[in-house]
Amino acid sequence: MLVRLHRVPRLSPFVCALALALLASTTHPASDLSAQVRPVYSQGIAGLLQQIQRLQTTASALHIAAHPDDEDTAFIARVARGDHARVAYLSLNRGEGGQNVIGPELLEALGVIRTEELLQARTLDGGDQFFARTYDFGFSKRVEEAAARWDAEEVLADLVRVIRLYRPLVVYNGFSGTPADGHGQHQLSGKLTPIAFERAADPAAFPSHLAEGLRPWQPKKLYVRHGFRPDPTNPPSLALPTGVLDPLIGRTYFEVAMEGRSQHKSQQMGVPELLGPQTSGLRLVESLVAAPAQERGVFDGIDTTLAGLPKLAGLPDGALTAEMQAVQQAVTRAIADFDPLAPAAAVAPLARGLRALRDARAALARLQAPEGARAEADFLLAVKEQQFQQALVRAAEVTVDPLADAETVAQGESIGVAVRVFLGQKEMVSISTVGLSAPEGWRVEPGELRESTDPRPFARFRTEAADKVDTYRMDVPADAPCSQPYWLRLPRKGDQFQWDPKGPKSVPFEPPLLTARVEMAVGGMPIVVTRPVQYRLVDQVRGELRRDVNVVPAVSLTLGSTLEIVPLASVSRSRRVAVRVQNNAGRQTSGTLRLTLPQEWRSQPAEAPFTLARKGERTAVEFLVTPPATTVAGTYRIRAEASVGGSRYDLGARTVSYPHIQTHRMYVPAEAQVRVLDLKAAQVRVGYIMGSGDQVPDAIRRMGLDVAMLGEDDLASGDLSRFDVIVVGVRASEARPDFVASHARLLSYVREGGTMIVQYQQTDYAMRGLMPFPAEIGPRVVDERAPVTILAPEHPAFTTPNRIGEADFEDWVQERFLYGLSTFDPQYAPMLESADPGEAPQRGGQVIARLGKGTYVYTAYAWFRQLPAGVPGAYRLFANLLGLATAGREE
Repeated sequence: MLVRLHRVPRLSPFVCALALALLASTTHPASDLSAQVRPVYSQGIAGLLQQIQRLQTTASALHIAAHPDDEDTAFIARVARGDHARVAYLSLNRGEGGQNVIGPELLEALGVIRTEELLQARTLDGGDQFFARTYDFGFSKRVEEAAARWDAEEVLADLVRVIRLYRPLVVYNGFSGTPADGHGQHQLSGKLTPIAFERAADPAAFPSHLAEGLRPWQPKKLYVRHGFRPDPTNPPSLALPTGVLDPLIGRTYFEVAMEGRSQHKSQQMGVPELLGPQTSGLRLVESLVAAPAQERGVFDGIDTTLAGLPKLAGLPDGALTAEMQAVQQAVTRAIADFDPLAPAAAVAPLARGLRALRDARAALARLQAPEGARAEADFLLAVKEQQFQQALVRAAEVTVDPLADAETVAQGESIGVAVRVFLGQKEMVSISTVGLSAPEGWRVEPGELRESTDPRPFARFRTEAADKVDTYRMDVPADAPCSQPYWLRLPRKGDQFQWDPKGPKSVPFEPPLLTARVEMAVGGMPIVVTRPVQYRLVDQVRGELRRDVNVVPAVSLTLGSTLEIVPLASVSRSRRVAVRVQNNAGRQTSGTLRLTLPQEWRSQPAEAPFTLARKGERTAVEFLVTPPATTVAGTYRIRAEASVGGSRYDLGARTVSYPHIQTHRMYVPAEAQVRVLDLKAAQVRVGYIMGSGDQVPDAIRRMGLDVAMLGEDDLASGDLSRFDVIVVGVRASEARPDFVASHARLLSYVREGGTMIVQYQQTDYAMRGLMPFPAEIGPRVVDERAPVTILAPEHPAFTTPNRIGEADFEDWVQERFLYGLSTFDPQYAPMLESADPGEAPQRGGQVIARLGKGTYVYTAYAWFRQLPAGVPGAYRLFANLLGLATAGREE
């Protein structure tokens, strides 16, 4: 067996930029290969014919907006699958500042989820995906705030980078750049996009891009989205039909787009897939071509034909005319003779087209023309060459499927890979070499795979017969970096992620760790097929799943809690700190665990041995940690580390995994933050109704209180009187139908003397009449530093058991409150007042009402963010709310 190893080289800047551009030029590479959503609209005969149709056009578009879910998915589906253009969505951030209705992940982990959800959407609508470096710091009312916190010039540089990389003919701005956009981040996105449209063509703008190999680029047309809602009095200049039935895929582009939008599951964005006429309204802002007065599509006025490619690139008249005619003739023949029952008939004309295209690239190299024009023509030809190769592989029914024998491989260990090639049309294909691309420092040799451990009955009878199989063993260096999202490798700088200058930029995730490379001839034309190496597993309910191969540490550590709240009154009391250790290596692992503590703190034992027999096995070790009695209020850190065979491990792995997305791992130091503060909590019995997912129950437990999570049966028929206080989680009225169904019973619990604390809900909570007295929900105060006035300083909410003052509103994160009450019945007593700069004071952020014998609290202050962040004042304030169950209730 011939082994050809292709190590991942340190590419020159130009080659690196071109490689990314070619990656973006495929139908939807990132999503096809990693999505859990099947690319159904790109498979089979429909997918092949779409690929061939795409060979005829150089059309391309870039859609720019601020967040995941801001994109016009119907536009993307129509342009990608209807116009057969390259089309991408550039999101300024990854949505870290939003809420998560499917689980507890927030901030960076939520950004990973939403990045994946965008890829799932692109799998369906056919687009590509890019990102800027910005961190979503939460809702902003002012464009000035977004510009300052993100550094508008850096954001602009990221927009220009992607325009120069993707080189779109059309840019579609998702926002107007005016207050009509609402969110300050929306406004900034809309404001910067027209500037990027112009500056991308300026060679003096952002010269670092040119040093990387990117070249200036001037798109031909700029559109702006004509609002989210139709306005008959102000029609768009282009109403792009999206409710058009595509006979190839059997659905309208709008249906496909809405299926894609429903992949934004963490945002609860499920929508109906509406039939019938639909449109996307656009307004032409700037055009450098003579477009007709009444446009029918975004590429009107631009020659996107193959024959027009030389002129589009700026080559002299007559250049490459014969070569491009030959390419067009081949594509025309492939379409005219296309037989859905015999797709291999397209191989011969596609091979002729690829040969003609390579002749065109060779002729271009000899052509006397301006350097910029030749580079642009070669870019477009390279995109077409990649697309021709993809179409040939589909037509010849070639499948390259490299599989690893494990999903994870520990540093210093090995992993097996089988590169399998299946040939549907053997007589049309000849394979020359097979190889693997691996990171530098990895050693690859011929080898055997580990035996399958599939426990299912009859698994041994289910085999696959590939036409060619090459197997390898790959040794991973002991210092190989662990796999994690590339933008999280370096510490965030304010509200911007930092990209490694030598690493990937702008793309969703870094390229696959391992890639198979098969050199073959199809229809007599040599081509190269590359595919990422994945691990295949079978879930007995969901069936086959694919996972990317990840490098992991031999041992990973997790503390039982990453935040400890220690009241000053009991600071010297010993506390248990649990350290969980997991073996990620494929062998027995033994070592020693210890804690690194603040000065004069003690742990018992000082260190503890552990032995884990097999991969995936876990154990937990408890340490008794005692701070000195002289410890003062402040923040302290406890770190865990393991020593194994002379190596030290101190990272904790956080796995982000949901059925609709790929699995990703994030690595953070294995440490806990200890907040020592002046905190008292009444000993009340707490029931908790979880909403869309938050970490408030853990925070209540940190106060030393027991929390019972209330399920459907508890709400419908359980004894609620056993609780002094019931806390309702965020957005429960959306996420918990049983909460809504049992709401009258909960209000009866309050009338009988109970206390119910309702955290922020959205507008439906009031509109459905769930509040005890009339109210409307709406306002928010987004400046976490906005002054807060206590309206009833002597109310128990601010005196018992903790005396609340101005200092308790310091060091808050992201926002003050969201979805407070805008209007409310006089029976609600407002407790706090706050406002964003320049706005009227808002008193509906926290109100308390007497209901029968009990107390009803609606509090929209962002406890779900403050408590997990360990904000001292938030703990003191929330402890007082819980204490209302036992404190005096006089208003």
